[in-house]
Amino acid sequence: METVPVSTRRLREVSTRLVLDHVWDAEEVTGTALIEATGLSRATVHDVCDELIAQGWVVELESQRAAGDPRRGRPARRYAFDARAGVVVGVDAGQHRVCATVTDLRGEALARTELPVAAVDGTAEHRLVLVEQAALDALAAAGAAPRSVLAVAVGVPAPVDRDGRTAFQDNPFWARMNPDIGGHLRARQGWTTITDNDANLAAVAEHWRGHGRDARCHVTLLAGERFGAGVVDDGRLLRGAHGGVGEMRYLDLVEGVGSADGIAAIVRDDARAQLHRLDGHAGSVLQDLDPAVLDAESVFAAARDEDPLAVSVLEHTGALLARVVATFASIYDPERVIIAGAVADSCEPLLALVRHELDRYLDPPGIQVLASDLGGDVVSVGAVKRALDHVRAHALEIEPATLR
Repeated sequence: METVPVSTRRLREVSTRLVLDHVWDAEEVTGTALIEATGLSRATVHDVCDELIAQGWVVELESQRAAGDPRRGRPARRYAFDARAGVVVGVDAGQHRVCATVTDLRGEALARTELPVAAVDGTAEHRLVLVEQAALDALAAAGAAPRSVLAVAVGVPAPVDRDGRTAFQDNPFWARMNPDIGGHLRARQGWTTITDNDANLAAVAEHWRGHGRDARCHVTLLAGERFGAGVVDDGRLLRGAHGGVGEMRYLDLVEGVGSADGIAAIVRDDARAQLHRLDGHAGSVLQDLDPAVLDAESVFAAARDEDPLAVSVLEHTGALLARVVATFASIYDPERVIIAGAVADSCEPLLALVRHELDRYLDPPGIQVLASDLGGDVVSVGAVKRALDHVRAHALEIEPATLR
């Protein structure tokens, strides 16, 4: 059999990538439009499209004749990317819940499932079971077979290196959060799996569909039980040598902060402590709540009604959060800091205090501090985007699900 010269094969790959990228981003496109967009010859464009159709990435639509007399003119060949050539799965493997989202290859959500993580389920072994089960449940809800998965991305609350592993194994919490999830899913299901830090994926989500879309440099601060941050600089996610960019252990050393506890934990614990000190004489609606259900959202709601104890909690938390934001602003000089996670839906009164406090620490002032619009699904949204990017980058090496 005749061997195709390397230069010729490489040229064909470049041509195929050019065409696929243009088809991927369009609802539909004619051969003529592809010729204009790529600079390739008509014959090459249509040959490449025929190959992509055979590979399962592209479908040919019904042809249309040229404008004018419908009986004259060559029908224009029209093509479209097949967004159902496979699916991806984005997983938020959090400390207290595992959420999986299945989408098509344009990021259109097909199904979502969520499994709670009870205290007794907190072992590394059970965590692997929950992640796999959440993904399988979401696939079943989407009507998608496991073999149709082209990539899975998983976000974990731990630093993750470029190989998807958590290098800081001296930390038992981190080791439990990422017990080689990628290796488990590959071995069990054969899925290409990317594991990343949850705050990094939150930053990816904000850059894709959130407040980071038109910002060159932004920090996304996951602020639930613990702080974690994802940093995007000039459109590129920063990681560091061991995936440690955005880890917040240094807050133990920051005066006026003292720990990496997040907004949800700080607000809840401060409210409980104040109620305990006042011993039932708080004059606050919060004292009517069972301490077991008192959470940050309850405190934010009470503060909006000018409850004095809730306002006091927010003032304390606002001063603390301003210092957290200021440290990141001084290191990375972002245009925006985006507060993300479940607390984002209700934390606007807190952020108003932070904005007021920040000018004390920053020179020049003017950094934007915004609450994410992506809600509690921000990590799984970022995981979906990470999986989609992988499929697109490696499409010429991947067999679409339609051919499996």
